[in-house]
Amino acid sequence: MFQISFKYYKSRNPPPTFENVIVIGMDHPNLHQSVQLSHIDGSNCLGLKPPKEWKLYHLSTRPGLLLLANPFTCEGQRHWMMRSLVDYPAPPNTTNQSNIAQCATNRGSWWETLRRIPNVTERQKFAKQLRWVTLGYQYDWTNKVYDEARKESFPSELASLVRYVATVLQYERFSPEAAIVNYYPIGSTLAGHTDHSENDQMAPLFSFSFGQPAVFLIGGTTRDERPDAVLLRSGDIVVMTGASRQCYHAVPRVFTDSELVEEMGHSAERWEATDDERIVQRIDETWHEVQQYIQYSRININVRQVLRENQLTLQPAS
Repeated sequence: MFQISFKYYKSRNPPPTFENVIVIGMDHPNLHQSVQLSHIDGSNCLGLKPPKEWKLYHLSTRPGLLLLANPFTCEGQRHWMMRSLVDYPAPPNTTNQSNIAQCATNRGSWWETLRRIPNVTERQKFAKQLRWVTLGYQYDWTNKVYDEARKESFPSELASLVRYVATVLQYERFSPEAAIVNYYPIGSTLAGHTDHSENDQMAPLFSFSFGQPAVFLIGGTTRDERPDAVLLRSGDIVVMTGASRQCYHAVPRVFTDSELVEEMGHSAERWEATDDERIVQRIDETWHEVQQYIQYSRININVRQVLRENQLTLQPAS
């Protein structure tokens, strides 16, 4: 059943409809808004609105799955897009292109290489080749494990963001130790899977979406169960806790904002500048280039806690 839904939303001919897709913040029999969240100081410096303005939902069909409608300011969204493109795909972090970069001399970071490509078509082609970056504990994609010997410093600002969101949602003990930043060109997918490489598989998983919208499938603990389809727009946050932490999930479709019907809202409106901010934007060359990238891409930052509480290392005790 999971694969049938995946193929339906992935299909290009005929394209899927969105009539059964759950839109965060819109009426749906399985979508329920949680109680108002308490205020905690410090949101402004992280690009977030005050928690009292956040809208948190849960799905009655997926216990433990939390859906947070975009809590970011426009400026906050732009900031995290820039961090994801300019800073994160650089050494010592590993990317899917790291081996290629190591073979080239004086190539610099991924972002520096991208900016040096004069031809627009070639630049877009190169940009689409970046698919993932690992932060903190570097994930071994072949063996699907984390390795203490390949542990890098976790970005402090991102750690502050995730800890803040976790604290507002009453997961004060969450420790951000690893992240995978996924880069999805329009039309790309992520196959159904579960996340089970972390030592603490009951700790929540925080997933931040930026850029173009996507359909997110969340099913049960086997592929036999029909999944729910959720529309994720820029700024939305998914938190997988409890039973949902062990569920199959996937991204069968990343599409352009223009494909959304009017009543579903638009992602681009969430990062567009206000009149006052446009003055700054015009002189911000970096944002202009990031904006060009985000017109045909989605960025997803998913953050995990690798170690169990009070566990200090992945190394076995001697």
